[in-house]
Amino acid sequence: MGEILSQEEIDALLSGLDEGAVDTTPEKPPYDEEEIKPFDFRNYTIAARLKVPGLEVINDYFARGFRGALSSMLREVVDIVALPVKMERFKDFLNRIPVPTSLHLFRLEPLRGQCLLNLESRLVFAFVERFLGGTGRRMTKVEGREFTPIEQRLIRRVVDVALAELEKAWRGIHPVKPRYIRSEINPQFARVLQPDETVVVCSFNLELEDLRGELLLCYGLGTLQPVKAKLYSPFQTDEDADPYWRQQLEEVIRSVVVELVAPLGSATVSGRELLDLAVDDIIELDTQIDEPLPVYVEGVKKILGELGLYRGHKALKVVDLVNEG
Repeated sequence: MGEILSQEEIDALLSGLDEGAVDTTPEKPPYDEEEIKPFDFRNYTIAARLKVPGLEVINDYFARGFRGALSSMLREVVDIVALPVKMERFKDFLNRIPVPTSLHLFRLEPLRGQCLLNLESRLVFAFVERFLGGTGRRMTKVEGREFTPIEQRLIRRVVDVALAELEKAWRGIHPVKPRYIRSEINPQFARVLQPDETVVVCSFNLELEDLRGELLLCYGLGTLQPVKAKLYSPFQTDEDADPYWRQQLEEVIRSVVVELVAPLGSATVSGRELLDLAVDDIIELDTQIDEPLPVYVEGVKKILGELGLYRGHKALKVVDLVNEG
């Protein structure tokens, strides 16, 4: 705390102010007042990009898998691109979804909490028209109408495929099983989280000829909390990301030709004994006739077997497998 001014110092300060000796002009702030914006702590908006390597890997695999599955269903090429992951408040996420919409609730068991999958209405009507044999280019009025039971059943096929691809995409990070709960047309009826709770939103751009739309996946932070360490890990493994590649690799490995050697035994003789060998001499080996023989695969002992005949050919019967490692 500073020192208290004396009466003489106070009088000198006042006289300086009256005579103009003390400059009372306020200093110019180092910023422009026009740049100052009011901040409402009560109604602030969270909108920030996240760097979550694991979630980005999941989104990439999901986009590729869903692209192929949806193209097969519609018999037309669909382009799907994963956008950066964002974090925002749950009520802000719901407020930017128009009505009507195709909003679907599901769980990622065994993770807790409910997740959301949202498809734009124009995408829904385009998919339905293609399922029913149309071209999907006709402009459909979206506002002021709801989805018919037939449209809901057809779009459920798309959602089921999306959840199946999402399960495959999560397999390399953490095994989950998506379980469908229900669908909603009005986002206000899908309040599965508190309005101010923070959610992670994954966006995907879908392009079908001249039609473009957006698919959204919304996860609550509480849902992702148990696998947070895995999602932030930069190194991920996916054992079943490309089944075709794995099948081709297995076929190549199975077709490789390897050398099998089954030595009958060994013996040690001196040079004199070798020179003295004659016809009908017997060299005693270090193995018994009733012992299984070791079989070497490319120089590695892998099998124990017995020699014999099978359909007139020399053969080796596998008795046991050896794992030296």
